[in-house]
Amino acid sequence: MALVPLCLATTQALFGATAVVGRLGLRASNPLAFSIWRFLLAAPCLLVLLTVRQGLRCPPISRQLLLSAVCILGSNLGITLGIVLAGQVTASTWQPLQLVFTTLLSLLIGTETSLSWRKLVGLAFGLLGASLIVLLDTAFWTASRAGSTTSGWGHLALFVNTISSSMLFVLRRSLTKQPNGLSALAAVAWTHVLALPLLLLLGLLGNESPLLRRVVCDGCDSVLAPPTSTAWPALAFYTVVPTILCQSLMAWAAKHAEPSTMAMYPVLQPVASASLSWLLRSAAPQLREVLVAPAANTFGALPVVIGLYLVSSDSAVRQVKGEKAS
Repeated sequence: MALVPLCLATTQALFGATAVVGRLGLRASNPLAFSIWRFLLAAPCLLVLLTVRQGLRCPPISRQLLLSAVCILGSNLGITLGIVLAGQVTASTWQPLQLVFTTLLSLLIGTETSLSWRKLVGLAFGLLGASLIVLLDTAFWTASRAGSTTSGWGHLALFVNTISSSMLFVLRRSLTKQPNGLSALAAVAWTHVLALPLLLLLGLLGNESPLLRRVVCDGCDSVLAPPTSTAWPALAFYTVVPTILCQSLMAWAAKHAEPSTMAMYPVLQPVASASLSWLLRSAAPQLREVLVAPAANTFGALPVVIGLYLVSSDSAVRQVKGEKAS
């Protein structure tokens, strides 16, 4: 189906642009409050859209649905923290690793049982790329020598984001493909609804942690404070584009594409993010202090691309062999 590749490519390009918008909008807000208010806006919008299009029917609260809510929480909070603490291009550079982690998770939980040499080498290249993204980040080493751990926390947040997104690929496919399963829109809407109380609880606990407040909002009094007026345009963009539009497109694509195929497309994110960052930095010099320029750690994406090719080609070869055997 030609619409599936187009859908996945467009979605990942929008995700890459979202990292740049987030970097600009998060100047006036802390990441945790930004995520909470994003979910507070998105969850009702998704429920209204679901009601209008399909009617409102509460699904059974299964273990898969609850785990999907945890994963979407980790994915959204991780990318928001990562953009602030490590930069928008580095955050996008992490995203192609979703294929590596999707394959590893599929092997661990048994949805994929075969481990060929091609897939093994591809996983090794992916892990090498992840190491280079961190080790070639000059901000990481400069901050470490100065006694700051900001960039390190950013990479940890992006690791959580990537793992959560990978697990969400696997779970979402199961939720939408099983008999009497959820529609793509229902899967997105109810995972956001279930994630909201978890995020609010995390915010309440975060208010009691001076370390967390120092990391996410430079020692602010509350991580639940509403964003200032300058952050609302970015918040509105986040609510509509990555949360409602992109998540709905990804859920639809999950019904028609294998998890490893879906996880191949995030390689477009750093391309979109770096290109848009370069254009904005060139057109508006005042943004150069806000938008982080592409750095040497972007080259860590090269081993990841090699790993993507090896893992995805292994899946394609096995699919052809299966079709010939049948």
